[in-house]
Amino acid sequence: MTTQEIVLIVITALLLITLIIFIIKSQKSKKQINTLTESIEKYMKTGDLTKFSTADNNFSTLQNAVCDLENALELQKHNTETETRKNSDFIADISHQFKTPIAGLKLYIEMDNELNPTDHTEKELQLIEKMEELIRKLLHLEKIKTDAYTMDFATCEVSEIVNSIITDFKPIFADKEFTITGSSKMRCDKSWLFEAIGNVIKNACEHTAVNGKIDVIIEDSEQSTIVTVSDNGGGVDKEEISKIFNRFHRTKNAKPQSAGIGLAITKAIVEKHHGTISAENTEKGLNIIMCFPHLDGYIAL
Repeated sequence: MTTQEIVLIVITALLLITLIIFIIKSQKSKKQINTLTESIEKYMKTGDLTKFSTADNNFSTLQNAVCDLENALELQKHNTETETRKNSDFIADISHQFKTPIAGLKLYIEMDNELNPTDHTEKELQLIEKMEELIRKLLHLEKIKTDAYTMDFATCEVSEIVNSIITDFKPIFADKEFTITGSSKMRCDKSWLFEAIGNVIKNACEHTAVNGKIDVIIEDSEQSTIVTVSDNGGGVDKEEISKIFNRFHRTKNAKPQSAGIGLAITKAIVEKHHGTISAENTEKGLNIIMCFPHLDGYIAL
C-alpha cells in the first residue's frame, strides 16, 4: 500500500468520523429544539414555565432566555391583573356608595310626585333611573373584565343566537329592516354571546334613521367565526373609530339615553372568548366586526 493510498484512507476515515459526529450533534440539537418547542407550547396552554438549564452551551443560553421571557410575562400578567382588580374594586365601591343616596333621593321624588306631580318630578325620576342603569352596567362591565363571572362554553349555532336577538328587537325597532346571512358553529357562552352581539345590533338600530337597515353577516372558516354587523346610518367621525369601544364614550349622534357602556361590554365579552373586535366606516354606515377563533377551551383565560 502506497503512502498516497494510506493518506487517502486516513482522510476518508476522518471525514466519516466528522460526518458521524455532525449527525449525532444534529440529532441531539433536533431533540433539544423539539423539547424546547413542546415546553413553550405547554406554557401557552397551561402556564407551566420552561425549566432553567444549568448547562454551559449556546442552546442552554437560548433555553434560559425563553425561561426569562416567560417569567417576565407572568410578572406582567400578575401586575396587570392586580391593577385591573384594584380599578374594579374602586369602581364597585364608588358605585355602591352611590346606590344608597340615589335610592333615598328616588323615594323622596316619588313621594313629591304622588302629592304634586309635575313635569319636573317626572323628568327627575327618569334621570335617576338612568343613573341606576348606568351604575348597573358599569358594575356588570367590571365584573366581566375581572372574571367575576364564569363562562359556560358549549358548541352553538351563531345564526340561531342572532335570530333570537332580532326577534326580541323587532317590536322595539319596528321601523328597522334586518337581514341575516350565513351560519357558523363555535364554542361559546351562549348567553354572553347573545349580549355581545345584541349590544352591537342595538347600537346600529339607535344610530340609523327611520327605515334604517341592519345586516348581520356570519362567516365560517376552519379557524374562526366572523360576525359583521353593518348599518346604513352614515358611520362615525374618523377620530371616533378607535374610541367607540371605550367605556363612557358617546358618539356625536348618540341618543340622549345612551350611557356609552354597551360596546365596552361587548368588547370585554369578545375578549373573554379570545376574540377581537374592530370597526370601520363604509359608504353607507358603520361595520363592526367580531372575530372568534375556534378553540377547545372551556373557560376564558
